[in-house]
Amino acid sequence: MVTAMRETAARLNGIIQSTMDAIITVDEHQNIVIFNPAAEHMFGCHGADVIGTPLEQFIPARHRELHHAHVRQFGNTGVTTRRMGGAAEIVGLRADGTEFPVEASISQATVAGNKLFTVILRDVTARKRDITARQHAEDALRDSSDRYQRLVELVPDAIWVERENRIAFVNRACMSLLGAESDEQVLNRSPLDFIHPEFHAHFTQRRKRLALGPETNPLMEKKIVRVDGKVIDVEIAEASFHDEGTVPILAVMRDITERKRAEREVRESQDQLRELSASLQAVREEEKARIARELHDELGQALTGLKMDLAQIVAMLEPQQAEIVRRADTMRSLIESTVASVRRLATELRPLMLDDLGLIATMGWLANDFAKRTGIAVDVRLPDSDFEAGPDLCTTLFRVLQESLTNVARHAHASHVRVSLTEDDGVVRLEVHDDGKGIDPAPQGRRKSFGLLGMRERASMLGGHVTINSNPGAGTSVLLAIPRSVEPRQSAA
Repeated sequence: MVTAMRETAARLNGIIQSTMDAIITVDEHQNIVIFNPAAEHMFGCHGADVIGTPLEQFIPARHRELHHAHVRQFGNTGVTTRRMGGAAEIVGLRADGTEFPVEASISQATVAGNKLFTVILRDVTARKRDITARQHAEDALRDSSDRYQRLVELVPDAIWVERENRIAFVNRACMSLLGAESDEQVLNRSPLDFIHPEFHAHFTQRRKRLALGPETNPLMEKKIVRVDGKVIDVEIAEASFHDEGTVPILAVMRDITERKRAEREVRESQDQLRELSASLQAVREEEKARIARELHDELGQALTGLKMDLAQIVAMLEPQQAEIVRRADTMRSLIESTVASVRRLATELRPLMLDDLGLIATMGWLANDFAKRTGIAVDVRLPDSDFEAGPDLCTTLFRVLQESLTNVARHAHASHVRVSLTEDDGVVRLEVHDDGKGIDPAPQGRRKSFGLLGMRERASMLGGHVTINSNPGAGTSVLLAIPRSVEPRQSAA
């Protein structure tokens, strides 16, 4: 029996000596009986130096009386074990005089008629420091959050924050944008409740990308469905960020309904202006054709008749009427010059061969006439004469070639011009390239560049475009491209 008790005591002593918690046992007079190595480490002293001395040396003076009273009260309760301190903080005192917070539990037992009290202590300095630091961080975060929230409320753009596919925050501007009277109409709802259905698929794909980690998506336009069901246009930018293991998404929106309406009105106005321009262009072409026809058919024929009548009169004159013959010759020369002028004016207004002989013959004649008048060599590459094109396309191709050659004659100081007309993949292309001095890019945008503007407008009416490439000293290329399949907005001839 004695041997078993000794073995038990030995095991118990081994546990006390090896445990990581400080263990102190005192007698009923509060003198130390046991002081294990963990207690030595905690209080910074050797057990052999404190055995038999009062425990109060490890208790701050201000707490000693309360401690003695607590132990006496505990001893009278008969309770074997209890936690010490309750709501109050227990403070230990190291041998060097520094204080530190501890957690403690106390137990009592009677051995050989003597009452012993054992206290198990744990230093919670690090825990208290962590708790304090966490509280400070939480306070700072709360203060920062409050500041940011107040700041976000001042932002005129609508902002919402999504967490796990639910709206977790909205500012006042967002509530106004969504037509909500309270945030309860928006919070905890899916963002898809406010995204127009035609954008749901795209919206979902963007959310999948954002959920992968911090990322910012480019600004784009969407439609939003307000609380009242009204659909509005918005610009929206979205970004994701990490926050405590989640990936919240921030969306910033701006109402662009009025801007979109204004853009539509501008486009409608531009379309109307383009239609008006096309109509005026058609009227001008028709008027030019009519005047050219009248000049050719009426004035030209009248002048030709005068020339024939004058020739008959001259034939009837006598040789001695030399002065009359001289004047008649002068009149004949004037009539011939006038006939040439009438033909030139009629051709510049609208060459009749465009309607009579077709586009290819007319473009060839225009290039040859340009070469004769200017002395500039022209290399013409045109398709076969059976090239078919409607009157609108024919007029546009002819006018662009005419304007391009006119610009070469006036400004290019060129010695050679290359003209080519091709069709590829349903697109008709006219290119006029000269080897002249080129043009400065800046004047092309000036208001007085009506020739270039006219070419672009003609091409636009048929769904095409004009590209002008030029550098000083490197010549100029004018490229007209018109899809044959596109119908003109308005007749141009």
